[in-house]
This record gives sequence, structure tokens and C-alpha cells, in this order.
Amino acid sequence: MELISTAIDSSEAAEHPKFASLYDEDGLLIEYIASGQPCANDYGVPGSPVWYEIEDITIDNVDVNGIGYTPKELASKFGKDLADEIIDYCHEDAYEKDWNV
Repeated sequence: MELISTAIDSSEAAEHPKFASLYDEDGLLIEYIASGQPCANDYGVPGSPVWYEIEDITIDNVDVNGIGYTPKELASKFGKDLADEIIDYCHEDAYEKDWNV
């Protein structure tokens, strides 16, 4: 299953200081494409409701201010530490989203 979402849409570097170097004259826009596997969950008793949650989420692509990068390209462009921070931020955001399963 795939999710396309916005992780950051900010005009003030003070909102995301660890990403301050990524801001341009318009601010910072980080969007991503994530994939994951839907997994059925229930309360473990007969007749309990069943719901689906997404597991094994991976970030497949990240757009920074309109330019798309794979995780490897992101590390090459911005350095491993900053790329890891961006991927982690997107990963956390993806876990909080409603995937419409």
C-alpha cells in the first residue's frame, strides 16, 4: 500500500530548526511517498471488531522544495546525517497518518 503525504509545509525556519539549511525564499516543503503492509488487528476474542494498521513502513521518495530524491540521493545531496533526520521525520509522520485501509 502507498501513501503520498506532506511532512512539512513551513515558511519559518524557527518552526523546524534542524532543517533550517533546507529553507529557501518560499520556506520549506517536504513531501514523501511511503509504502507499507496492511495488517489485520483485533482484540483477540471471537466476534471482536477487526481493523487494519500499516506495518513495515518505508520511505520510498522524498521531495524537498519540489525536487524528488530517493533516500540514497537524499544522503548524497544533503549528507547522511541530515538525510537520516528527514527520513526519520517522514517515517514518524507516516505512522501518524490515516492510510484509508
